[in-house]
Amino acid sequence: MPKYDVCLSFAGEDRPYVDEVARHLTELGVSRFYDTDEQADLWGKNLVEHLDQIYRHDSRFCVMFISEAYARKMWTKHERQSAFDRALVSDTEYVLPVRFDDTEIPALRVGTGYLDIRNRTPRELAEMIAKKVGAAVSSTPKAGWEYQLFADTVGLHMRNLKDKRISHEMGSVKPKRMITADVDALDTFMARSRTFDGIINGIADLLSPGRLQMAFGPAGRPGDSDKIKYLANSFVEQYENLLDWSADLRGTATPDRFTALYKAAAQLADQPLKQIEQFADEFAAASDRGAGDLQLTLSYDASLVEAELKKVQTT
Repeated sequence: MPKYDVCLSFAGEDRPYVDEVARHLTELGVSRFYDTDEQADLWGKNLVEHLDQIYRHDSRFCVMFISEAYARKMWTKHERQSAFDRALVSDTEYVLPVRFDDTEIPALRVGTGYLDIRNRTPRELAEMIAKKVGAAVSSTPKAGWEYQLFADTVGLHMRNLKDKRISHEMGSVKPKRMITADVDALDTFMARSRTFDGIINGIADLLSPGRLQMAFGPAGRPGDSDKIKYLANSFVEQYENLLDWSADLRGTATPDRFTALYKAAAQLADQPLKQIEQFADEFAAASDRGAGDLQLTLSYDASLVEAELKKVQTT
């Protein structure tokens, strides 16, 4: 009798996603091998032998989280070798591949069925795994599922923007264009200012009462999952637009007298970005209770930008 319903094989870079999958599996009553839960047990053991036992013998299924990082790591190579050895002698499917990207994995046959999780939330994947192992998964959505779906989808895609967010915080600069004429620098700034206003207004429009009702449904009626996902995806897209907008300004070389203006303008995104992140965190916490406040007010202080703009217009 296997010790676990599933063992999870993944690269450390993908842990944030897998951690949520593991948590939801526990909620669904699925037993799983997840390394962080077993640290005391793993301490001092011969990991090569112990992990081989887990991935070759002790699990009913192995969920393999495929990514570029997964393909190159030493320990994941060891885990998948054990899993494939088990699959070779198994009468039924054993390895259940899920993909973060299209990286090829040696010994994984091209025709093997897999799940693409680039647009699948950890909760959705956990429910698929639970069904695969035969755990009881209610077909009736619980009250407030709409809030969970929105929060899960936002969280899924915002995690994928972690590197961009760090780049913004560090003020990283990737050259994008060079402007040599004052008039072009001013025109470009004015155009980028209009883009910024469009992004901020676009976020407000996404969360307007009319759009929310179309997605979440009127009081007493269920929402539309496709529209909720569309709303969540569009929300994160605008968040990414803010990051890209700021990066574009930082990467623009201008005549010296415009440098301070462009720097101040790029920093306009700081406050709205933090407000969006706080909203996403608080909404995710509330969604676990089947509720959530979808009101978000974005604010920013443009006084420094206005002062720098006045300087370049009067000199």
